[in-house]
Amino acid sequence: MNNLPQIFFKNSELYGNKPLFGFKINSNWEHLSWKDTKDLVLNISSALHEIGVKKNDKISIIADNSYKWCAVDLATISLGAITVPGYTTSNEEEISYLLSHSETSIVFVNGKLLSLILKILPSLNKIKHVICIDDINTSKFKKFNIGFYTFNELLNLGSKSYEKFKIIERFVSKINENDVVSIIYTSGTSNKPKGVMLTHKSIISNIVGANELVSEIKIKDHKFLSIIPLSHAYEHTAGFFLPIYIGAEIYFNENRDQIVNDLLSVKPTLMTAVPRLYEVLYKKINNQLLTKSKFSQKLFEKTITLGIKKYKKIKLSFLEELKNIVLDKLVRKNFQKKFGGNLQAFISGGAALNEQVGLFFQSLGINILQGYGQTECSPLISCNPISKIKIDTVGVVIKGLQVKISNENEILVKGSSLMKGYWKDKKNTDKVLVNGWLHTGDLGSIDNDGYLKISGRVNEMIVNSGGENIAPVPIENLLLSYDEIEQVMIYGHNRPFLIAIIIPNETLLSDNDNFLKEKLQTILNNVNKNLSQTKKIRKFISSNEVFSTDNGQLTPTLKIRRHIIANHYKDEINNLYKKSFF
Repeated sequence: MNNLPQIFFKNSELYGNKPLFGFKINSNWEHLSWKDTKDLVLNISSALHEIGVKKNDKISIIADNSYKWCAVDLATISLGAITVPGYTTSNEEEISYLLSHSETSIVFVNGKLLSLILKILPSLNKIKHVICIDDINTSKFKKFNIGFYTFNELLNLGSKSYEKFKIIERFVSKINENDVVSIIYTSGTSNKPKGVMLTHKSIISNIVGANELVSEIKIKDHKFLSIIPLSHAYEHTAGFFLPIYIGAEIYFNENRDQIVNDLLSVKPTLMTAVPRLYEVLYKKINNQLLTKSKFSQKLFEKTITLGIKKYKKIKLSFLEELKNIVLDKLVRKNFQKKFGGNLQAFISGGAALNEQVGLFFQSLGINILQGYGQTECSPLISCNPISKIKIDTVGVVIKGLQVKISNENEILVKGSSLMKGYWKDKKNTDKVLVNGWLHTGDLGSIDNDGYLKISGRVNEMIVNSGGENIAPVPIENLLLSYDEIEQVMIYGHNRPFLIAIIIPNETLLSDNDNFLKEKLQTILNNVNKNLSQTKKIRKFISSNEVFSTDNGQLTPTLKIRRHIIANHYKDEINNLYKKSFF
């Protein structure tokens, strides 16, 4: 099969009335079958065709995860058009740039984002239609010289069109494997994100490689619990198209606070998530443990100790073996039931997994398969196989890809999963795609077993524990625009939020400590107003030791040495994150 819609429509015939999507209505799980999803996709496709969508048109989806999101994506690409996903947490400037730069002609949004879209519409001359996924009254939008529909109005239009009976033959069958299927924006080192062009071939190659890992898990009917935004390349491939490919069920978590309840009710076999989730669960479990009896705490601690020894292949004594068997029944089985009882593995990607957190779950009988990828590679590059997990690595390279380490220790990747390039950005495309090799910008090594290890970044991009890329320089420049701040460095790599290390201007150094902190906090509050949620600075360190060449914190060309500064303030940084988990 040459394209993704062909896979979906073929499996729709194969699985028929079997559930595909699970979603909540009034706190109760409802289901949409493969057959009904196919009808929904064809209705949306025919409606989009009716309102003028053509091959290679760009259609943005800026909405929360739902079966509607997936159906719109499938309907879009069934016409040979291109999906441009956006984050609902993005600010006005970011959304405006995404819609303008991508040349989006139709945008699907949740009701809560409609006012923002209306505000920026006058500056977006290529937008022809806005479609609200929620059911609202569209009559008030008649004053705009643009088409407005609700999701149901679009479906009504599609259901009346005879085009839906011809979509597969007229459009799907003519899609080439090298056609662009989506443009996913990823942050660069400046304010301007880059649009990664992924093709049908690159994503199919990636899910075939991912399936090699999944097929090791001997279970017939997989259920996925979806919690990462579908706008993230990781979830788009591993949490959506991979389940479509293997005929699995996908359930949507609507509220992070309900994850534990959803695990219990859905009983998933697999769940893809970023390390932040496992950090949150780890913290919650340990906090709950403090409320238990001393005996329960000791039992739990012993389970972890023996579980870690077992994982590390440290020989247990006869007595320890007996204790471990008893703890399997008393502790691990009950612990696994809290995750539904059917969970074969958590799949962790998007950022580095804290080894302590990985060992914790592994010792309690929950597999965490840490992987590694980049949007530019559709995105999966490597992952730990369930048969041999090495927590301190990102696993083995998936089928269909080659990896080598350059002389500068940069990870280079080659294979069918690579992007076509950056949309309207040949200069940056040529920088990262050289002679067929993707220059990832990550530093790493390959051990004797062929497992890949990540040691850092070639450049200074921050990847937080939620797997989101954040360019620190634009934020630093905002802070430096204030006279009171002499120097600043933003920090947050593999952490849940950003902090700032601030060197105040000499004129402020004489002020008392409380006044100084209040002054700097006021500046941070002002800067944070114009930043999206993940880019806000939650805490700061104030220091009177300037970054200089003398202390090694500046290069000879006066660029800040981030790793040296971070190491210098290591204790203060750890203390800030320790004080507040979020």
